Amino acid sequence: MKIFILCRNRPIYLWACLDSLFRLTRTACRFILIDSASDDPLVRPVIEGFERRGMFESVVWLKRNDAGLVRSTILDFLREEDRLFGFIESDVLLLPGPYECWLERMRQLIELDAKLAMLGSLVDADDFVPLDVARRIAPHLSEYEIRDLTHHEDPERQRHRPVNPDQPIFSPHNPAGRLLILKTDAVLRAGAASDFDLHERLFELGYTTGISTEVRHRHLSLMNIYDYPHYDMHKRNEYMYSLTYKAQTERALRSGEDAASLLTKEPDLHLEVDGIRIEPERGDKNYRFTVPPGGRNIFLVSRKGFALGSPDRRPLGVAIDRLCLDGREALRASALVRGWRADEGGWRWTSGRAELPSCSTLDVHVVGTVDYVLRPTEGLSAAGLESGFGA
Repeated sequence: MKIFILCRNRPIYLWACLDSLFRLTRTACRFILIDSASDDPLVRPVIEGFERRGMFESVVWLKRNDAGLVRSTILDFLREEDRLFGFIESDVLLLPGPYECWLERMRQLIELDAKLAMLGSLVDADDFVPLDVARRIAPHLSEYEIRDLTHHEDPERQRHRPVNPDQPIFSPHNPAGRLLILKTDAVLRAGAASDFDLHERLFELGYTTGISTEVRHRHLSLMNIYDYPHYDMHKRNEYMYSLTYKAQTERALRSGEDAASLLTKEPDLHLEVDGIRIEPERGDKNYRFTVPPGGRNIFLVSRKGFALGSPDRRPLGVAIDRLCLDGREALRASALVRGWRADEGGWRWTSGRAELPSCSTLDVHVVGTVDYVLRPTEGLSAAGLESGFGA
């Protein structure tokens, strides 16, 4: 299996990452390191030290920090026979676990489940820096900067654990993109993007994602405030945004793509019941659906788009302020999880493919729509190595 390691600067974290991989990987694999135009002079000696250890099959030195170059580099190395590949960011430190090799264990888990396409590992949440400590260390930073630098909004801070302690995989949120084993064909179908976008897109295509409860890692970036207090989170956030499907669409428009051929205001709202499309009875913004008897797998489906010109980067379906299942209001029901955004004070957005509980009739009132993408752009493209990994 090919394992791609992406690094940029922060040589302390890079050394710790490479050392943990070198010591704890006991399964044959091919490490390919991609340096994304590091400008810290200590990075090259760290990489050269592990080259002397014989760790890498190849080292690629990119001339600029550009996610598109990372994508094309990965594509240059992947071949049709590469059913799986790994992706690791250089702020990850692997921890020992109850297995002979972390890579072999993750390979076993992802191959046991034909639908599992994206498998991450569990973070050691003890590295999250408390806000009061961060404020004391960096009094010159604003509250926003402190929260951003310490990843205060990261869902991993909640220390999620599976209900069954022996459960090898669980999925409380999307796997973090810093350490992943992925199925190549699934990623190519979805078009790679940010970890959150890819997680949702894989679900829409019928795949699942998960987090290994056995393979654990430390996320060294959680400690930037100690080791790299001047780390530029603004540039980091811009880079991460460039990976999203929304950013890919915006780039297509800026490059001269005709908006009329790329976007539409029509959401094409319909039901999908056991794989069969069900059209609505429609009156303006009101939609009524009748579910065929015995229907079990029910999804409210629309095109997916974006709130262009706004800071909201989420892929969105439709905003709904009334949802009745068999005549009963259900918009805030606990059963609405997959494909449903949080309540926004009167309405909820779907992600474009929202799972519904069993029902016979469905009544929907749509209160908001966005610009919907009619055809793939960059990472939204369909299968085939030539289609690319997104931005």
